[in-house]
Amino acid sequence: MAAPFRPPWFGNRGVQLLAGVAVAYNLVALVLRLVDGEWGEAFLSFAWTVVFGYVLVESLRFRKQQDAGQDTAAD
Repeated sequence: MAAPFRPPWFGNRGVQLLAGVAVAYNLVALVLRLVDGEWGEAFLSFAWTVVFGYVLVESLRFRKQQDAGQDTAAD
């Protein structure tokens, strides 16, 4: 299976920080909208949480691959 294309900046700590903040924000928004009974807006917050969560997980995975590649290149 071919690896997906990821730009070099994708493993940047700033991308990971922004994705983590976006996940936290959307989780809070999700809970608040569920409490208020805004089901459509709650679903939208859930969808954004999934998207940013995926970006966070893939960015962490890519960073780990980059670090492993640098370690093998240094040997």
